[in-house]
Amino acid sequence: MSTHATAFKQWTESDLERLPVERDVRLRGLEVTRLDTFIDAAFAFVLTLLVISFDQIPSNFDEMLVAIKRIPGFFASFCLLMMFWLSHRQWSRRYGLESNRTVFLSLAVIFMVLVYVYPLRMMFEAMFASISNGYFTSDLQLKNTSEVGGMFLFYSIGFGVMALLNCDLYRNALINKDALSLNQDEIFATKLDITNWFIVAIFSLVSITIALTVRGGLVALAGYVYFLLFVALPLASWIQLTRRK
Repeated sequence: MSTHATAFKQWTESDLERLPVERDVRLRGLEVTRLDTFIDAAFAFVLTLLVISFDQIPSNFDEMLVAIKRIPGFFASFCLLMMFWLSHRQWSRRYGLESNRTVFLSLAVIFMVLVYVYPLRMMFEAMFASISNGYFTSDLQLKNTSEVGGMFLFYSIGFGVMALLNCDLYRNALINKDALSLNQDEIFATKLDITNWFIVAIFSLVSITIALTVRGGLVALAGYVYFLLFVALPLASWIQLTRRK
């Protein structure tokens, strides 16, 4: 194991006492490495692709209105990408790990984001067009429900893989808990993040199952099932906090 500060650093109590604390976790990785810089630049590049992938500049008022109607799709895509970036930022700041495995996992996250940046916005634009009865604009044209299921299948596989990659990053921190000198609060916070990302992966599996088995208009449930995460994740956190108390 190595850290941001020094390769194979072993944390002492005096070192840990000087660290800033964020949400009961001491921040061991505040020093910016080349990997951090690369990941930040990669996410910035992905966001640029998200914008310029639809690069027609409005030339009149009607075209401007069409462009404005794309904002919800872009906003949802932006929020999802920032969720993964913030998770990696939090992991990096908390643990400062930079081993061969964590570098591989971090680069794998970037690869998956680059692969899924185009279908991400297309999916969200199609969703907003569907729930608004065509008011919001979408360029995604699907001929039948089988193609809808195929899009959800493609999206859910990528979403699930990215969730598992984040889960493994936090699991790697837990494996190195002795070298990092994690206290009980930090171990609990790490386990909580592992659980949350695993729940996200389970929902992706549910979506994949629906996309493969359900036919007709109900195949849209493969996308709407993700909204249950807004209930499942807080509930899981509350249960674990209650058990701990």
